[in-house]
Amino acid sequence: MDVNAEGEDTPSERAEIHFLAALVDELMRKMLTAGVVSQADLNEIEAAVAARTGAEPRAW
Repeated sequence: MDVNAEGEDTPSERAEIHFLAALVDELMRKMLTAGVVSQADLNEIEAAVAARTGAEPRAW
């Protein structure tokens, strides 16, 4: 465990965030493949998340 000056385990937190992001990505792909959501739906979701986080949306 690598603890920073504030007592936070940042590498573990970063690894968990990457895991969760990959999990969401896989779920979105499965939902698209299964026809649960459309490509337009996924683009809307990406745009909404990008607006909240200040990131660039990915194209589905």
